[in-house]
Amino acid sequence: MRRVFLSHSSKDKERYLRPLLDKLSKDAGKERFVYDEVTFEAGLENEELIIDWLSRSDLFVLFLSNDSLDSSWVKKEILEASDLQSLGQIKKIYPIIIDPSITHEDRRIPDWMRDTYNLRFVSKPAVAARKIISMMREISWKQTPKLKEKQQFFVGRNDLINTLESRLDNYDIPSPNTLVATGMEYIGRRTFLKKGLTKLDLIEDSYAFPSLKLDAHQSIEDFIKLLDDFGMTSLDLIDIDLLKMSKDEKIDLAVNLLLEINRSKDIVLIKDEGAIISPTREISSWFVQVNDRLSEKSSNIFLCVISRYRTNQRFLFGRNDIFSMHVPELSLQERKGLLKRYSSLIGLNLDNNDMNYVSSFFSGLPEEIIYTCDLIKENGIDYVKRNEQMITDYSDRKVSSIMAEYEKDITARSFLALIASFDFVSYELLQNIVGSNTEYNDLIEEFFAKGICDNLGSNGEYLVLNSAIKNYILRQRIPLTKEFQERIKRHVEEFVVTYDKNEDGRDVSDVFFSLKEALVNGNAKSIPESQMLIPSHYLKSMKELYDKRNRDQEVVKLADKILEQEEYMDDHIIREIRYFLCSSLARLKNERFKSEVQSISGAEHKFLFGFYYRQVGRDEEAARSLNEALNLRPKFSRAKRELVTVYQNMDEYDKAYELAKGNYEENRNNEYHIQAYFQILLHTKELELEEKDIIMSRLLEDIGKINSEKAKNMYSIMEIEYTFYIKRDIESAKTLVDSAVKYSSDNLYMLLCQFDIYEKANDVNKLKQILGSLKNNIGSPNTKFYKEYQKCRAIYEVRAGNLENARNIARSSSIPKNTKKNLLSKIDKIYSESM
Repeated sequence: MRRVFLSHSSKDKERYLRPLLDKLSKDAGKERFVYDEVTFEAGLENEELIIDWLSRSDLFVLFLSNDSLDSSWVKKEILEASDLQSLGQIKKIYPIIIDPSITHEDRRIPDWMRDTYNLRFVSKPAVAARKIISMMREISWKQTPKLKEKQQFFVGRNDLINTLESRLDNYDIPSPNTLVATGMEYIGRRTFLKKGLTKLDLIEDSYAFPSLKLDAHQSIEDFIKLLDDFGMTSLDLIDIDLLKMSKDEKIDLAVNLLLEINRSKDIVLIKDEGAIISPTREISSWFVQVNDRLSEKSSNIFLCVISRYRTNQRFLFGRNDIFSMHVPELSLQERKGLLKRYSSLIGLNLDNNDMNYVSSFFSGLPEEIIYTCDLIKENGIDYVKRNEQMITDYSDRKVSSIMAEYEKDITARSFLALIASFDFVSYELLQNIVGSNTEYNDLIEEFFAKGICDNLGSNGEYLVLNSAIKNYILRQRIPLTKEFQERIKRHVEEFVVTYDKNEDGRDVSDVFFSLKEALVNGNAKSIPESQMLIPSHYLKSMKELYDKRNRDQEVVKLADKILEQEEYMDDHIIREIRYFLCSSLARLKNERFKSEVQSISGAEHKFLFGFYYRQVGRDEEAARSLNEALNLRPKFSRAKRELVTVYQNMDEYDKAYELAKGNYEENRNNEYHIQAYFQILLHTKELELEEKDIIMSRLLEDIGKINSEKAKNMYSIMEIEYTFYIKRDIESAKTLVDSAVKYSSDNLYMLLCQFDIYEKANDVNKLKQILGSLKNNIGSPNTKFYKEYQKCRAIYEVRAGNLENARNIARSSSIPKNTKKNLLSKIDKIYSESM
């Protein structure tokens, strides 16, 4: 068994090493750690014995303090560990600063160590223990050398680098405290900031940012907890009640944490997904206030932010403390440069003609170029020339192509679904759930190599899933194995029962996840709110409950509970909570919606009313409200998607055409967009049959590549409709739909499709049979399918020759006015054609 050697001064034993070893022993077993009073017998601690134990260790952990740097024993251990690492016997050296008076610039620290490692202060033994265990695991879950070479790649961006350099070298105005790089994911925002700061000698080339991620459902409370989790400050947050702390107090606390981190010459990197810069390009007020107070105290750079949303410069006008730059797609010259350098790295010999041909298809994403080179390396240039759409569709196809590799791999798919359950997850927590199966270790390494995962934390101790992959997994509802479900359930139950408010250094990914799960499952009552719960825990729990679609009452209860603390929360979080509250009230058709929605203004207010009106069957008013939302915010994607649904309900297919087309073109991987566009094309008069045929064939191809049960069901229905309406092959369509219904008799969408096909074929007996199946499956008149059932009843009656029955059913139905008008016209037309 390989071990971890803990190198330290005996003077640091009581205050730091003993509590750390207690934690390590509890989590990983005492026998794994080489520590003087545990490993060495009394009187036998000598150089020969130390060298022997060092040679049997994988990881050498050095605790840097004023005393250890003056210790002759520690100096000998450092020299020997360095030699053993060069021989490959010690896999990793991990130095930790445990004395706030020491920085990485201390000349007693060997030059090779200062140049190679990111030396950081870790104030809490429990946090250091967790990082050590993560480092042990990293030895087996390390990234591949090829991936590391890719991550070091950087081409071009000279204009951006020059702009950054000019701003930071301008002594006439104060230096910014925060640098922001905006742009699409994979565009190179993090790399640009690192290269710029390296060129300016503000960080070393080997420097790794302590990093954290914030999403649109998080705020300053999460920011504080994640900064504290770095373990790089001496501030004690254990008894702090963030729920009831005033906004100003939270700002001061965040600033003090950043000041302490900055004393270690560190810059925090934030991957922002809507918490700091919103989709409307506004900057969160709490973040602005943090920068205001930082600028009063220092002109250092404390934060780097990478965000998908571009800042609106009017919010930064006159501000010196935040400097934002947008990172665009690579220029044509930069694309060619990256293509040339990367192809050379992997031993790919392309002549100028091939390079010019391939580069003409690039859209400007660095990863797209790397993907193409790897594709050529594996399959040859002729293959890529024959399949050039594999380059042009890279952005749209990447997620689907990655997930297709795991279509039949239940273990990998479930493991990805497990990781997707977390915002981010420590290796410690992940292994606690999956066990010590080496198959998962191999999968982690594979996920890193394919860009599916990335690291977060002060030393990369957390795993985070690529956001596009995570969204795909959650949207497809890829299931966890029963074993994972049971292990998560047991873990959360144990978390709730064993929670101790005085335990320091608790894994923050465990806290965030387990509290959310406890709230969702209603078993968080025993956890003191003042110790752990913060607004984002409630908000994320509300979102999860809302997505389950049958838990709206619980969403309302959680919203009411957290809004009792509204005066202490950031406005952005309050709006998000009220958004889910109003959405759930709308789905419940609760009149309270109308009063609660008054707290939300602008486009969101109009959107929510549109959503409410659709729920209560007032589609004309829904369309009006949604169009008003789009007038206020033309790129409001939720409003566009909702309006397509409303227009479909109203049979207003021509109005829905451009919206459905735009939604699809923005995301060709989304099966709901594909299916909606297909349905609109079936009925719109905007296009001729031949043109519809071309587009719908492509849509069938697109949805056929999405590996989910939902997409497969959609594909079946679309194939039947394409065969019937476009190819006009009635008998083949009947065969397809009858076969599909046979294997999915409880699929109401398939039954409705079957009814439509046989209605057009005027098979009354078959219609009667299908109508019976629909009635049995729909059940309550309150279900969303009941309106469709009413329409089918009316159509059946007229096909059976009962005009007045058909008209009476249509008139008394709860369908929208315009739809009712169209249905009555259709009834009259069918009857007249049958006479």
